[in-house]
Amino acid sequence: AELGADTMTQSVQKAGLTSSYTVSGLSTAAGRYDVSTASYYQLGRSGVGQYTDSVNPCAVMVYMGAIANGGRAAVPQLILSTRGALGINISPYLRRSTGRLLDRDTADTIAQMMVRNVTDYYGSSRFPAVTVGAKSGTAEVGSDQSPHAWFAGVLKNEAAPYAFVVLVENGGSGADVAGTVASKVLKAALELG
Repeated sequence: AELGADTMTQSVQKAGLTSSYTVSGLSTAAGRYDVSTASYYQLGRSGVGQYTDSVNPCAVMVYMGAIANGGRAAVPQLILSTRGALGINISPYLRRSTGRLLDRDTADTIAQMMVRNVTDYYGSSRFPAVTVGAKSGTAEVGSDQSPHAWFAGVLKNEAAPYAFVVLVENGGSGADVAGTVASKVLKAALELG
């Protein structure tokens, strides 16, 4: 809250969290961050994703990619095959990156904090043989509904440098519900990779 509404709004926009992305021709919904009428208390809550904030999972995934990649992320795209007609690996030729969403030092600090989240709070045993940095979220969606469960993060693994986001609508606890889904999906992805 001490940063003020203008600084918070600029930071959220620079991070791409209110952006709409086009993924292989499909447009995502834009996020929303409006604290123009927020009280001091509401501004503080907005800084941790509450108040009237909304974000698209694709924007969160791009942000996670920026954290993993020193401040820049891959532009999202659907990959139907990593081999072209001649058997050539085409994925390196398709990679485009965003502009700088974070400075490198900030991205590295956030990544270290997220790894510590996993080791100290979520349990690194859920993610064997790989270092994972993550943050859970429990998004309020109304007093008559269970909150949405979020779990977003990065793999600190040069062979599999994945960014990920799991959103379970009305799933409840982010760490418990979405974290369990992330663990299973990442395990399967690493076995295939």
